[in-house]
Amino acid sequence: MIADLRQRIATSPVLADFTNAVFFGILSLLFGSVKIQMPAFEGITADFREIPLLIAVFYLRSFWWLFLVCGITILTPSSISWVTVYWMHLWALAFAWFGYHKFIKYDEVDWRRALAWIIVSSVYYLVFVVPLLLIINQWISPNPDFVFFDTYLRMLQLIKYEFVVTVLVTTMYLVQLDIRRELIIHELTLEEQVRDRTQKLASANEKLQSMNENLDDLAIQRSLKIKDQLNTLNKYAHMNSHELRAPLSNILGLVSLLKKKNDETERIMLIDSLDTSAERLDEIIKQMNELLEKEMKLPADRESK
Repeated sequence: MIADLRQRIATSPVLADFTNAVFFGILSLLFGSVKIQMPAFEGITADFREIPLLIAVFYLRSFWWLFLVCGITILTPSSISWVTVYWMHLWALAFAWFGYHKFIKYDEVDWRRALAWIIVSSVYYLVFVVPLLLIINQWISPNPDFVFFDTYLRMLQLIKYEFVVTVLVTTMYLVQLDIRRELIIHELTLEEQVRDRTQKLASANEKLQSMNENLDDLAIQRSLKIKDQLNTLNKYAHMNSHELRAPLSNILGLVSLLKKKNDETERIMLIDSLDTSAERLDEIIKQMNELLEKEMKLPADRESK
């Protein structure tokens, strides 16, 4: 159930902004309970509610959710008028939101972002929060002895610890937030690379399987070729050892007899037999030539197929 809720929040910008606005608004209430008494200003205390309010700027996509955050933070018990608390925070957070989303957000993730945020958060305090607190509070509860510049300097002296802590904490939070976002991007990129490598390996595996199948076909073809060549050689050897030697032996025997016979009739008969054996020898030689020619043409015919 919690996982489904997180998924819905992550996929809905409006729901995510609403959730962040409520969360950081409530967090500002808790931080607002940490009070720093300011003796020089009766009824005025400092607190650390600015820390979650400024961190909310890093998460809110829309400026309008600042109205909700400021509306929640005025619930913090305070002797200062809720009108003062609401409007001084709204104007100050508006500046911080625009400063982050229009300038810092588009800078590189390095020390320059941290330095830029230190400047923005310092202006947030020195130009907006403290002056607006004094001006609005003076407007609601006029004090005839009020001198803005002197009061402003004394108040800065009293809230210097709150100011320093808030600037340092929010800056360090921004740095770790940038690192965490970079790690998420790196993780997504790594997953994409792994997915791409997996697809390439699968493609290579398919190619290897195809090559193995081709090699199997080639091995079968080679085996058939060798078998045919062995059959041809067996036929050739048989003809050479039997059929060819028979008429050749006859010819050699007849030639030997011709050398010994003087009778003309017998010589003619031997010559006829010699002619017959020669024709038989010629026929066998032609058959062997045809067999060799067939063997020479066989590889070319298979390659063409």
